[in-house]
Amino acid sequence: MTDVKILEKKIAELENRLKVAEKKVALLTKDQEFMDALYVKAEELVKKHNRASAIFIQKHLMVDYPRATELLNRLKTNGVV
Repeated sequence: MTDVKILEKKIAELENRLKVAEKKVALLTKDQEFMDALYVKAEELVKKHNRASAIFIQKHLMVDYPRATELLNRLKTNGVV
């Protein structure tokens, strides 16, 4: 292979890696927006019912346990709980 062909191949590989990275960033952004919206609902729920537990949040917001735990931890960090 010539130097030009090698460089073109490396550029193509880097462009593909960049596309994959951009897709991952887009997914993470969407997930963060989703979690922010859930946080607002969790905060309203906890204030309305004066109760806060991962199971309570999980049941009422219909999310998985790890997300409910993350929401509860954010509520604690922000002084809501």
